[in-house]
Amino acid sequence: MIVRSRPLTTPHAQSHPQRRKAFATRMLGATVVWGLLWTGRAVAVPPLPPADAIARAVDAAPEVRAARARAVEAGFGARLVAMSPYDWVASGSSARRRIDSEGRFGEWSTALERQVRWPGKATVDQRLGALQVDQATAELSSVLRQTRVTVLEAWFACLQAAERARLLDNDLEYLAELTRVIEKRRRAGDLAELDEALATAELATASAETATARTDAINAARLLATRLDDTSCSIANWDSPDPQTVVSIRPPSTEAQLSADPAVRASIAAAERARVAAQRARLERWPDPTLGVTYGSERGGAERIGGLSVSVPIGVGRRRTEAARAEAAANAASADLDVARADALRLQLQVESERLRAHQAWRSLADADRQQRRAIALSGRAFELGETSLAESLVVRRAALQTRLAERSAALDAWRADAIQATFVAAQDHGAAPQTQPTQ
Repeated sequence: MIVRSRPLTTPHAQSHPQRRKAFATRMLGATVVWGLLWTGRAVAVPPLPPADAIARAVDAAPEVRAARARAVEAGFGARLVAMSPYDWVASGSSARRRIDSEGRFGEWSTALERQVRWPGKATVDQRLGALQVDQATAELSSVLRQTRVTVLEAWFACLQAAERARLLDNDLEYLAELTRVIEKRRRAGDLAELDEALATAELATASAETATARTDAINAARLLATRLDDTSCSIANWDSPDPQTVVSIRPPSTEAQLSADPAVRASIAAAERARVAAQRARLERWPDPTLGVTYGSERGGAERIGGLSVSVPIGVGRRRTEAARAEAAANAASADLDVARADALRLQLQVESERLRAHQAWRSLADADRQQRRAIALSGRAFELGETSLAESLVVRRAALQTRLAERSAALDAWRADAIQATFVAAQDHGAAPQTQPTQ
């Protein structure tokens, strides 16, 4: 509901048309300056923190450090499985033999034994170690991507809060000046008491909104500080997105593109690792034998004994069950791979659709913002001519402010969607990240 102030029909008001014109001109001039501050630059530059700051934030994240440690652990694990799991075992014994009518004799025996893998098992174990490294490396790439997205989300949340606080601060300064002018004009008799009341109420509302926005900006900066070294995300005069940017949803990814996704690569390595582990379990149906050499002395050295020994574990039922369990685990890992591919495809479509939605919303709000600026200019001229009241001008101004806040937030949403989409594309284009080798 629009409340009209009383018309300025008093003789005093009519005898001072220049005062009313000067007041309206001041409002219009402030509006024009305000509108000029809204215009974007010719070249659109993403409002992002320095690349090295993002890199440091990602590397310092605890989840990344944990993933790197797991990759190093996988490297040592691969080295271990490449070695034989068995060690040489040396044993010895001594005894005293007593024979009636012959006396007593010292006797001893020694043995050197080692369990050996059947041919083919060592190759499979090496393959398992390499797959363990591949899986850990892909998981590290996935964590790096997700951490970068998290940092970007925190950055743009802080930037949106800071931008809202900045716009409301500017608006509060404008309203404070406007209220002071209205108070003077009311005391001079040019404006009604209702006009002063409306301006004062508008100033109080703006003060409350600004206080809340400042608090939100401080909290967002504190949250960002847990991710980035920077404690401030305020960027003056950042650019709007390029309205000529072509934004569309790409066709569904091919099998090769999906396989380049870090999460899918990790699942591929896990599925292959489970398949090879099932193969290894089938080979284990033939247990590894233990080979040894023995040497001993009996009857006080009168007899020397040397020989070879072979021992083989017997446990067919248990090994058959272990092979069946490994086969079931391989089937589960294969199904998990299908799930990972479907999730990666849905995530890609979600990222691209969010980018399309963000750009479309920003373009619509940018057009609305231009229309609101035009409405402010027309409202200022109408007030100058006495065609509208101050209440109507304040309504137009508040509508324009809300549109401006929404447009700035939508512009940052579009930039955020661009940055996240670029992160996903880069993760696929780079493929597997460099493998982390264990230190010597």
